Amino acid sequence: MSNPSGSNAKLAIVAAILVGLFAIVAINRYVREKTAVPETPTVCILTATEEISAGAVIAEEQLAAATVPAGALSNVHVALPDPSAPGFAAALAEAKSKFVGHAAKRLIAANTPILWVDVEDKPEVGLTDLIGEDCRAVTLPVDAVSSVCGFIQPGSRVDIVLTASEAMLGLPTQGEDGRRVVSMVIMQNVPVIATDRAFRLGEEVEGYGTLTLNVPTRAALTLIQARTMGTLTYLLRNQRDARVEEDRTRGVVYPGTSFYETVRALEAGAKEEAK
Repeated sequence: MSNPSGSNAKLAIVAAILVGLFAIVAINRYVREKTAVPETPTVCILTATEEISAGAVIAEEQLAAATVPAGALSNVHVALPDPSAPGFAAALAEAKSKFVGHAAKRLIAANTPILWVDVEDKPEVGLTDLIGEDCRAVTLPVDAVSSVCGFIQPGSRVDIVLTASEAMLGLPTQGEDGRRVVSMVIMQNVPVIATDRAFRLGEEVEGYGTLTLNVPTRAALTLIQARTMGTLTYLLRNQRDARVEEDRTRGVVYPGTSFYETVRALEAGAKEEAK
């Protein structure tokens, strides 16, 4: 005669084992997802294959292509197409030709980027030379306030803030009209390649009315659309600060019911960042 209690105990043990196995699988998956290192987009630039002394004439064999994180690309780097692109060899040869025979202004270490400003008689650089791979140049109007009083220059990097109504931005609204105005960081660490028609490094224009940015095509379309939604303001960054805030909600400022509440929210955000 079978023992029902014994069978039930076995079933309970089997069920517990299965639950444990499922828990282990779920935990492992969760740990893998949380600890996985996201793939960093890269771009191709011109670099030195060996050390080049200050004052030395640069030779072709001292130049080569290398990849760097896309966020590190700036106006001073010599951007190249992806090595798998059909026109890569021609683009690399053209970039080398702009430096070969020129004297280096500084000591250039081996395996470090060659910069447009690294030679005594600077190569003739066109605006298209400053546009990164898979990027496009887009021009946007600015005034003295949105351009940080004109201190944004070719080679600068900026964060872009869109100020518009909650309804226009598609954010949760307080009330039914959605007319509350909100400021939101929509892009970060964006390279500026020209102010009006000035695009050469060190070339400054006073009282300019436009900025030309180097951004991916989709980002260019977003900026064109953002112009119709509200006001764009550009925040000038330190050139050495390449950090990008992944959580976009941290880049949104909602006005409180009073100015006091707005200031308290700002203080709370600053304390959280300091942790």
